[in-house]
Amino acid sequence: MRYRDMDMMGHVNHAVIVTYFESARASVMGQFERVPGSGFVLGEVHVRYLAEIRMGDAVEIGTRVTRIGVRSFTLGQGLFIGETCAATCLGAEVHIDTATRRGAALPAGFLAILKQYS
Repeated sequence: MRYRDMDMMGHVNHAVIVTYFESARASVMGQFERVPGSGFVLGEVHVRYLAEIRMGDAVEIGTRVTRIGVRSFTLGQGLFIGETCAATCLGAEVHIDTATRRGAALPAGFLAILKQYS
């Protein structure tokens, strides 16, 4: 957490919290083997803010798969300060063919990784 993450109210700005969730999603996504001609886009994100996060708070983010579809999957995340859940996030990742820019079926190898987080 950086000083610039704070807003005028003295807590972490809501947009910064979204980037915390993004970083945690990236650690899951980083396990996927790169497949030429394919990629992921964030199709939807929903964040619920439940408690303040202040300078010096130690935060942890838990991530799990809540849904696996044909072309997409949803990660559910919780941001915790100790035992307190300060925010939750649902993010839908869509697998795309980079040539057509349209949704494409999830590769079988990705499914095995996603199931580890179910």
